[in-house]
Amino acid sequence: MPDASVPDTPLTTYATAAQQRAYIAAMKKIRQSRKPGEPIRVYVCASPHIARRRQWEERLAKIRRRLPGVQLVQFGDVFTPENYAEKWPQLSPTFDGMVVVGATKRGPEGHVYRLGEVARLEVIDIVKTGRPVLLHARRYGLVPFVDCKIHRVGKERLRTKVTVPDGWDPRDYEPTLQAALRALRPRSTDTRNDQHIDMPSHLAHPFAAPPR
Repeated sequence: MPDASVPDTPLTTYATAAQQRAYIAAMKKIRQSRKPGEPIRVYVCASPHIARRRQWEERLAKIRRRLPGVQLVQFGDVFTPENYAEKWPQLSPTFDGMVVVGATKRGPEGHVYRLGEVARLEVIDIVKTGRPVLLHARRYGLVPFVDCKIHRVGKERLRTKVTVPDGWDPRDYEPTLQAALRALRPRSTDTRNDQHIDMPSHLAHPFAAPPR
């Protein structure tokens, strides 16, 4: 007899409907408060081990395609190991959001990502201010943290385990992802053009599958 606790279809989110509504409303507020022409800076959180991989520039290119017009800021652009502790509290409030690139033991097929101590604290700092934080998973593309299952691991050295719902697919145009992407989209100084890009991408381009 099948286990009734096992869902028939893969989960698309770990968030409740109320959490998703609150997140979408928060992203809309960010979008509405943005001034036309205002630059957007998104911090890319990745360990040195990941950022030194040969495929790193290709990974960044994928993120840029999902965040057109946004300045991606990496650790080496603004920090050194020596000044990081001093400069992070000063610079982190200037970031409009964060994209986290974590490691998974199962390679591209994995959906459980592990963040180290520093990444965990960076995520906490950005999330608690209400700014968007997205995980970039090799298989799933960009996934809002609100849709993931977050689990703290470790005792003396605290780390974070982030589980992407196994039914997540950016081609489904999940409403939380679309809200985050709009919140991180520069506002045009051309009002008519801005009204067009404010449309959900699945309405503006109904037959185009977004890049991951």
